[in-house]
Amino acid sequence: MKGRILIYGATGYTGKLFTDYLLANNYKPILAARSNKVISLGKELNCETRIFDTDKVQDNLLDIDILVNLAGPFHKTQNGLIEACLKSKTHYLDIAGEYPEMVNAFQYDDDAKNKNILIIPAAGFGVVPTDIAAKMATDKIINPTHLTIAYATEGGASRGTLHTVLKDINMAGVIIRNGENEFAKPAMKTFKFQLDHKKFSATYNPWRADLFTAQKSTGVQNIETYTVFPGFIVKMMKGKLLWLRNLMLKRIINWMPEGPSAKQLKNGKTYILTIAKNEMGDESRVEIIGPEAYVFTMNCLLNLIEKIKTNTELRGVLTPSSFGVEIINKIEGISIR
Repeated sequence: MKGRILIYGATGYTGKLFTDYLLANNYKPILAARSNKVISLGKELNCETRIFDTDKVQDNLLDIDILVNLAGPFHKTQNGLIEACLKSKTHYLDIAGEYPEMVNAFQYDDDAKNKNILIIPAAGFGVVPTDIAAKMATDKIINPTHLTIAYATEGGASRGTLHTVLKDINMAGVIIRNGENEFAKPAMKTFKFQLDHKKFSATYNPWRADLFTAQKSTGVQNIETYTVFPGFIVKMMKGKLLWLRNLMLKRIINWMPEGPSAKQLKNGKTYILTIAKNEMGDESRVEIIGPEAYVFTMNCLLNLIEKIKTNTELRGVLTPSSFGVEIINKIEGISIR
């Protein structure tokens, strides 16, 4: 494989960040987007550019080995790009992080196997380390039955991430009980934990992709997912301050920085805890402390690309833990125990 990489959504914050990261690691990606803004970016970085919509990909992927979809919202871009990748036999990655997006991506498993390609949704910080930690924790005890996943971040967020979080902030999601999806309200429970001598109070997050990927990866039948959010976000999850949510979506976000600053990228941190339990009372914990979330994502994507280039066996739609802990354990600044 020559490894021709196309970044779709190259003009967004994460797209530009990953482009710079690939260039710094001696890759020359092809930059693509819906609008002609990508042309000026390509000229600036001396990269080839392409303009197309996700539902009109046509022949734009015929010479591409790996497509990295960084154009959210992913429930709008996944189908068109995955189906185009199936036609061109192009490997596909994205950084989707919500439950419905995982259900959607995994419906293409048989097609991907038949076309001899890999489809890896949730290939960024949002799921890669939590999925790996979940697999590590459940592998350490016999017959795990319950899994708790929690994480916290220090740093900023892109406008796109904020929009995704805020738009359905008080909408119900799921909790996995006895292998079944049950109705769950946002912020219906809290979970307190401590990592790196810091105390965190996380709230139940019913939209997490881990609710799907962790069950796929581990087979555990009871799964809960928690995220540390600012207090005003927790109130919005409970249906309060929605006037502020609406104001942020309509006006405030547009005046905010496009994403985290260079200082935030350098100094930010991420904290992950997974706890697996069984009916015999055994408990296993995996703790991960890593770099800022966007920096984490850049590393995950590049390491998965390297895995795709050398892999000759795995095919289909896969969870991140299918590739083992090595896709994160060499990331600078990471601690796993």
